Amino acid sequence: MKKSMIITLVLVFVLGIASTAFAGPFADVPAKHWSYDAVNKLANAGIVGGYPDGSFQGDRIITRYEMAQVVAKAMANSDKADAENKALINKLADEYAQELNNLGVRVTNLENKIGNIKITGQVREWYEYVDEPATGDKTAFKNRLLLYMDAPLTKDLAFKGRYFAESEWGSSAETSLDQAYLVGKNFTFGRQPIHLGKGLVYSWGANQDGVTVTVGNKVKVTGVAFKHDLGSADINLAGANVVYDINKNLDMTLVYAKTKSQNLAPFGLGLAGRGTFNDTWAAGFGYKGIKNIGITAEYGQNDSDAAKLLNGDTAKAWVAQVKYLGADWAKPNTYGLWVGYRKAENGFLAHTGDLIWETATNIPTGYMMNNVKGMEFGIEYTVFNNGIMTLQYQDFEDEETGNINAKNFTAQLRYMF
Repeated sequence: MKKSMIITLVLVFVLGIASTAFAGPFADVPAKHWSYDAVNKLANAGIVGGYPDGSFQGDRIITRYEMAQVVAKAMANSDKADAENKALINKLADEYAQELNNLGVRVTNLENKIGNIKITGQVREWYEYVDEPATGDKTAFKNRLLLYMDAPLTKDLAFKGRYFAESEWGSSAETSLDQAYLVGKNFTFGRQPIHLGKGLVYSWGANQDGVTVTVGNKVKVTGVAFKHDLGSADINLAGANVVYDINKNLDMTLVYAKTKSQNLAPFGLGLAGRGTFNDTWAAGFGYKGIKNIGITAEYGQNDSDAAKLLNGDTAKAWVAQVKYLGADWAKPNTYGLWVGYRKAENGFLAHTGDLIWETATNIPTGYMMNNVKGMEFGIEYTVFNNGIMTLQYQDFEDEETGNINAKNFTAQLRYMF
């Protein structure tokens, strides 16, 4: 009896020490703790796949030990994260450093990556044919190289840059550093890409020097102000962009953008005098609630001085695209098909480079979303890992008279490294 009592007391003593030692790691993470939102954000970015049981259960309180397991997975996948998400992983690693240490995960492994620059790239071989080109030959062959730079500076700040080189086949390349900017928690500053709404009003990947500031969560409001040198003229634009994620399948966008009053003659198109080039708003949506189908559409109006000179009134435009499936960079033999329509009155004057399509650069209507209408058809196919072939035909003409032939065909092979 005495022997069994002694064994029992020893077990109670040992278990008591153990429960005290592990009380911290197995304590619950409070329901409103910022960690839950952080992990959900990493999950949406594809960096983590869920809690230890493989699921996300936002209505269940988990322990610090369980959360540390999720953070460890995020650290292991940190190479997939952009600068903002890397900073979030670092913040989580700091919060759960003790639990991670108990798991045998070295937090310093991730911290050592801060300050290192990551370089990736894309090559594009491009062919276009335009029935009645604005200038020169009907056909063009081009080669483009993009080198992307990504360098975390602090936990909450990163640098992004892009080196651009493009040329006609057999010719010397035009080169530039067309992106170089800072990314903070809710702002960007420097030479950066600007994309407003669904892209109808303004969407250009290079050489905008300015600032954006974003507030909100489910409804995100972004203010933008920048300058862009077009060569013959400058665009000095300020505006606002609103994105509302109604649910996982539907989002809405609202855009307003206005340029300062300036000499309009350098823009061409027969413009003269001083005034605004853009005084434009647009509303759009994206919907993916039908299996394998994505729908994108946007409508806009330009009430600028330039629009009134060219159109006599407000110039209107709208675009729509329906896409089936989509080529996946990481999965050879995947593909996507789409059909679209656009109509833009003379004077809409959108500055659009890569909207929900890519347009031949030498079409005779001038701006890609000005005085143009017609259908488009496209297909994309992943020919090898990180390599996509895209073919597109656009049956366009001018919107004003229907007499200008802007039919064009493009083919491109893009591959990432």
